[in-house]
Amino acid sequence: MNLDVQILFWVDAFLYLMLHAALWYGLARFRSPVAVLWSASGILSALSLCVLGSKGLIHIDHVVVFGQLLMALGNWGRQIALRSLDGPPDARWMWGMGLFNVLTLGLSFGLHFSGAPESTIMVVFYSFYALNCMEYYLSGRRMAESHDSLGATSVKWAGLVLSGSLGIKALAMMTGVGSVDVYEASWDHAVVFAGQFGGIVLLSVGFMQIFIDQAHRSKMAVQEQLARQQEHALLAEQHSQALSDLLAEREEIIRQLTLSNKSAGMGALVASFAHELNQPLAATLLHAELIQSLMKSAIEGGRPADPQLLDTVASHIVSDTQRAADIIRKLRNLFRTGKGEFSKLDFKQLVLDVLDIVQVKAVQNKVQVVTQFDDSFYLYGDATQLHQVVLNLVTNAIDAMGDIEHRQRVLQVRGWVSSAYLELEIEDNGTGISLEKQAQVFSLFKSTKSEGMGVGLWLSQSIVASHGGTLNFSSQPGQGTIFLLRLPSTDDMLPS
Repeated sequence: MNLDVQILFWVDAFLYLMLHAALWYGLARFRSPVAVLWSASGILSALSLCVLGSKGLIHIDHVVVFGQLLMALGNWGRQIALRSLDGPPDARWMWGMGLFNVLTLGLSFGLHFSGAPESTIMVVFYSFYALNCMEYYLSGRRMAESHDSLGATSVKWAGLVLSGSLGIKALAMMTGVGSVDVYEASWDHAVVFAGQFGGIVLLSVGFMQIFIDQAHRSKMAVQEQLARQQEHALLAEQHSQALSDLLAEREEIIRQLTLSNKSAGMGALVASFAHELNQPLAATLLHAELIQSLMKSAIEGGRPADPQLLDTVASHIVSDTQRAADIIRKLRNLFRTGKGEFSKLDFKQLVLDVLDIVQVKAVQNKVQVVTQFDDSFYLYGDATQLHQVVLNLVTNAIDAMGDIEHRQRVLQVRGWVSSAYLELEIEDNGTGISLEKQAQVFSLFKSTKSEGMGVGLWLSQSIVASHGGTLNFSSQPGQGTIFLLRLPSTDDMLPS
């Protein structure tokens, strides 16, 4: 046995071990399973060289079986690691290479245990790896299309060097010009060891170069993605601010339309307001003149005025003045210019105030108003806007009954508490809404009345939506229309 050649096996094994251990340590910061697989596979190859270089020190069966098995596992592991740089390896390739390794190992073990010459086993071994190592060349060519060119070139040359040196050794043995003794000092062994040394260095350098380049690209991709996310976040913030501005503008438009719509509809209510206010003022004037007359008669007759009669007349004056003040309060509520101030409201009283305002209009149109309300009819909302909604629905209902001649005109206003909502139903028995116009009831500038502006119902629905509620209707042409207003109301909204 030539110990100098045997020592070369161990030196080669030491080279494998140190090179792959250094790679493992250097790439540990990346916490990559691919880097771990590459390094662990190289260490298996180092152990296989130690076993193959131990002929005469351990049993020959162990040398053949464990030496070739460890070499096959280490080589296949490095090939899998290279393939994994582009994602999970193809399943067909995995099965194909695995079967190739198993068949070759089976052939080699069969030859050994059947008593075949050592030279035959060596020819099979070197021929297999000459073909097998071409995988490195093919992997290098594939990686050159998408990875670092220097690393891919290094992997390609490593495949050529390994396949070439092992192929030369196999051809030398098959033609009889090579050594058949594993440990004999010969030119073909020198070619194999030189090829192993150069090939494994090129292969490791190429893998490390491609791996680091890929990690750098991944880092850059993450940074670019983070930059895009930050840009999207900034755009989202800008859009959010723009949306807030649009919502604020929408609220202001609704407020202005509320006032404009009130002013536009006041023509039909001016007579009602004047009549309503004129009655208590006229009564107050008459009672004041009566007091003056009583006082004058008492002075002229030289007797005191009747205190009981004066108190009665004064009480009437107070009552009439309060009535006039109440009408003015309702008008002020109707026309105040709030900007979406939400407060706790007695919604029943708000509806009754609106019905009081349109009382004269209802009488003039011979409309009977019927009301029915549940208790605890309270909510949070903007009184000005909700006044406008109820006023619009009530006046529309009264107008809808203007052409009814052969039946009693009845306006029914019902309110009840349902779950977490207040529901207000306004029903008339007027002409109803034609089927072709029902789809446009809530459209802006689309009116079912010839003199309408097409703003009222659209505006009402917008106001209700801003309060978190809904406004819907059902109508039977020739029989009447029901509008259903639903507004949220929870326990904490109720007055204490």
